[in-house]
Amino acid sequence: MHGPLSWIVTNWRLKLLSLLLAIGLLGGVAFSENPPMFASVAVRVDYHNLPKDLVVTNPKWTVDVPVAGFRSDVLRYKQASAGVQVDLTHARAGPNQIYIAKPRLDLPGLTFRQSNIPISLDIEPMATRLLDIEVRTKNRAAGIAVVSDRTYATCGNANDHCQVTVVGPASIVSGLKAYVDYDVPITTAATGSSPNQPVKFEYRGAPIDLSKGPRTIPPVSWSPEVVTVLVTTQGGTQTKTVPVNYRVQGTQACGYQIASVDLQPNVVTVNGPADAVGRITNVSMETISIAGLSSSQRMLKGVSTGVSGVSVEPQQVFVTVNVSQTFTCAAPTPATGALPAAPPAAAPSPTPSPTPQPT
Repeated sequence: MHGPLSWIVTNWRLKLLSLLLAIGLLGGVAFSENPPMFASVAVRVDYHNLPKDLVVTNPKWTVDVPVAGFRSDVLRYKQASAGVQVDLTHARAGPNQIYIAKPRLDLPGLTFRQSNIPISLDIEPMATRLLDIEVRTKNRAAGIAVVSDRTYATCGNANDHCQVTVVGPASIVSGLKAYVDYDVPITTAATGSSPNQPVKFEYRGAPIDLSKGPRTIPPVSWSPEVVTVLVTTQGGTQTKTVPVNYRVQGTQACGYQIASVDLQPNVVTVNGPADAVGRITNVSMETISIAGLSSSQRMLKGVSTGVSGVSVEPQQVFVTVNVSQTFTCAAPTPATGALPAAPPAAAPSPTPSPTPQPT
């Protein structure tokens, strides 16, 4: 056969086979990079339209969906933010309820081999509860006691005790207890405050971190999340410095007066039970005797608190009593054999100078 179409019909079987082989090779190369596949894909579950007075307590966060399609479409579906949706418009409270999860239909290129996927859910009523906040002092020295009516959490006004509002499933909220761990070291009786202390919880006696679990829809919430803590303690030991109080006794020599009394040191350190130390304003020293004193003297005197269990440091202080002469106080001697002379006018009696008092 001769003509324009003779090249087509000549050896047409071989030419058809070549065409089929070419198409097959092209398809093989194409599908080798993006082959069709059957898979079960774990995707995220999206819950919507849940009534505001209900909470899901055991939500299923992922579910396996059987699909068929090219690998690129399957991977795209696996990475979707929500692969199936559950409509809870008509939800009610109760355990082990079956709801239907439906795959998203806006992902072309996939065939869902199961269009309805059952999911079992527990649903509870939403509850709101006000909880008192316990202040727990974890780092107290031995002998320190907390004054309970002056130790509490406040939400801003230092005169008001703060409460925390918790919203969540009734079964969880009913077993909660709120507290604050006040871990500031307490070594003496004192009153202090600490802001921004996080509110923590116990569930039936065991610590629970509500930010991590239980996972519910919607999640458990509470307000405020941080509070200011006021703590007042008593007991324990206290150390403070107080002045030394002195007292003089007797009368100095005639014609002399006390110019000054100097103490070295004039303050000491007292230490002991906080309630006892708190009442001490000064310590007493041994009495200073100035009887017949006609010159300055330096002496060592002991000091004490006079309170059992309260010590003082140092236990002795140096005392310097400075005196000065103000007039001469000597009587005349009568002559031998002479008639008694009229008695001389009486010399003024030596009068002790005013006793100096501590400054």
